[in-house]
Amino acid sequence: MSRRKKKNTEKKGADLLREWQRERLLRDRELPVPATGPSEVTLLAYHFRPEAQEEERFPYLECAIRESWRQCGFLHTVVVTHAASPALRAFAEPFGIHFEIQEEPSLVPGRPETMGVDMATRLHERFATPLVLVVQDDAFPLRPGLGSFVDDCDFAGAPLLRDHWWTNMLARYTNGHAMDGAFSLRSRAICERSAAEWKARGPRSPGRGFAENLWYTRTLPRHSLSYRYAAKLPSAREAIRFAYAGTGPFTGKIPPFGFHGAAAFRALHAAGKIL
Repeated sequence: MSRRKKKNTEKKGADLLREWQRERLLRDRELPVPATGPSEVTLLAYHFRPEAQEEERFPYLECAIRESWRQCGFLHTVVVTHAASPALRAFAEPFGIHFEIQEEPSLVPGRPETMGVDMATRLHERFATPLVLVVQDDAFPLRPGLGSFVDDCDFAGAPLLRDHWWTNMLARYTNGHAMDGAFSLRSRAICERSAAEWKARGPRSPGRGFAENLWYTRTLPRHSLSYRYAAKLPSAREAIRFAYAGTGPFTGKIPPFGFHGAAAFRALHAAGKIL
């Protein structure tokens, strides 16, 4: 695919997703708060957009959170931000102690690696439940099904490699393969282990290319024996049931629990997998 065609495809996907979110948010705001979801799961999102983008972009995060509640039940919710905006405070206020805003000055708008470092080193400090469901404004659940994953693994995210024999063989050997982290379910235990491993071997000055999802699912399984044997990570075949983050047509028979990215949303929409 040429660069121009790829850009056009991404734009069409983004337009489709944002239009769907705007319509969905209008409806979600009118619905009553859902019944409480699994008590062992916290919902968590990072939000550190530049101030100039706040008015335009915050509604998409609100939609992602409300859709997560609608599909999973109301969950204790945490938003980690560099500075809480009026829109975020107004959204959180009706939910009292069940909606936390955590301000983190090390988050720098436009520098996603600052979020990555926080997730690698401090994520375990940001929630008190056994599990955390991480979402973003373009990564969230599309249907019910959270309960089927809460006991299965320490990290569930969309597979970033195809389900081939050689990727499955590598995954079995290393107990790990690259998974997406924008929409992911993680155990508190794996987040604590990540923080400990960072102190022992983590990069001291992560560059702009640092990706915490690869740190959790590829780097540590390959380079830390204790992490490899302790972490429960799904195969690519199992992970695709949790989420889809691909850019090509979705060919699976079973629709995933969630997704990440406009291209993935467009592929699922084209396959008739969006409720």
